[in-house]
Amino acid sequence: MNSRTLSCVLAIGVVGFGCGSDADSGAVVVGDGALPAPVGAAGAPQPIGGDAAQSSTTDQTTLPTDAAGSAGAGSPQSVEGDPSQPVAANALPATGTAISPECQGFDFSGLIYSPGGTALPNKCEAFHPTLNNPYAVRCIDAWPWWQTEFPGDQFCILPPPPGQGIQIGHHPQGTAWFEQVSQGDMSGYTNIAPSWMLAPGGEEERNINVQFQNEAGNFYRVYSRMRGGSHHMIVSSIDPPAQTDTWALGGADGLFTGRGLPGAQRPDENGPQSLEKPAEDAGLYREFPANALITYNMHHFNSTDSNILKEAWQNLWWESDATIRVGSVDGLPLLQAVGTFAQPGQTVDMHYASTVPEPTRILALFGHRHAWTTNFTAWVERPGAQPEIVYQSFDWFDEPTYTYNSQVQNNPPNPEGRIDGAHSGILNLDVGDELHFNCHIEYTQERAVQENSPVLPAENGALRFSNQAFAGEMCILFGSAVGNNGSMMPMGPPPDFATVD
Repeated sequence: MNSRTLSCVLAIGVVGFGCGSDADSGAVVVGDGALPAPVGAAGAPQPIGGDAAQSSTTDQTTLPTDAAGSAGAGSPQSVEGDPSQPVAANALPATGTAISPECQGFDFSGLIYSPGGTALPNKCEAFHPTLNNPYAVRCIDAWPWWQTEFPGDQFCILPPPPGQGIQIGHHPQGTAWFEQVSQGDMSGYTNIAPSWMLAPGGEEERNINVQFQNEAGNFYRVYSRMRGGSHHMIVSSIDPPAQTDTWALGGADGLFTGRGLPGAQRPDENGPQSLEKPAEDAGLYREFPANALITYNMHHFNSTDSNILKEAWQNLWWESDATIRVGSVDGLPLLQAVGTFAQPGQTVDMHYASTVPEPTRILALFGHRHAWTTNFTAWVERPGAQPEIVYQSFDWFDEPTYTYNSQVQNNPPNPEGRIDGAHSGILNLDVGDELHFNCHIEYTQERAVQENSPVLPAENGALRFSNQAFAGEMCILFGSAVGNNGSMMPMGPPPDFATVD
């Protein structure tokens, strides 16, 4: 097994979410500043407001709280931090368009940090974790000078204020990024080294290490952003020594001894998805080490006709209420990495399940796969009950992450309509419950034509586990949890709802 294969195999249990993240996510938009679906993939998501990422919160409605403390159906979150000008119950959805002066929820002049709190950047529109979020204020909203020649400018976010959190990430300017750009110095985006860009048609997996100078802290809120073109961002802290700020071949560096941090598999990942912290999340936290040396494992592919820039931002907000440590969902049998998924022309199901050994709360789930998987479904089987779909997604390029709490209402599963959906509300598993997932893989000429794949099964040969969007495949259930879901084992044929294509 080479280091390329190990990079995702070892993610589970070490990196937590591994190839993805532990929060909600957003789709790459077809349009200004974002990447289209790869090559010719069907079902490319549509933009919201013309320039911003379509988030999975288009499938997940944040439920506000009324005066009695119950979910108030149909009305957006009010701006409690600015009671003189609250958001009306019929406020427009967040659009991501330019914020007019009369709609600014706080003073933008000289703003260099995301303020947090409950006052929305755009007080005329409803809260949105990507488009209208005081914990992740967009650079395009705050900085008139923020513009580069590369797609994805709308994903840049302002960091937390000093003492309230930390922003990590990787930039061509290195750790000098914020000092320069927050003062209007955009010179770091000129004469960029070729290693920071990916040419049209390119695909690669690379690692980069970044050294930060920071105090240790516990965090709960996480807002991750990437410029388009990345299929995953695996993030972990490692121990020195390591070469920093230089792109190197991708591999398992940091995954043997590294400590897992939230990553992403779409350009915007948000946790929580609601403005308020759900009451049942009280005490939840993760740890961030002092003077962290962070390694990023990145899988990029470029289906545009211009260079893309490899850049990412992550806001981690410190949490004083830290009593319950968050763990991961174990959703990858290691033998998958050394076996064969399918032969050319085959349609197969990769079905796995684990029996829960202790009471467990699932906080979030997402399915990581590549182009040949037409249906990724996870479900729960409880003694004496019908199976319940808790996660289902049909578009491999627009892979949602679903969160399970009292503040978010997910679209219900709709296998017949091939519409993504998930369980809503708190998701608790008891001892003896089974957590299942299945990848329905169509390694056929018909699927290749449908996705306009540059790789044909007959030429590619046996389909195996690898970090290649079309030449390889993966089938992994990632997530975050409090408790232990047990170990995944291969199973027989799955239910019909997991094979709808």
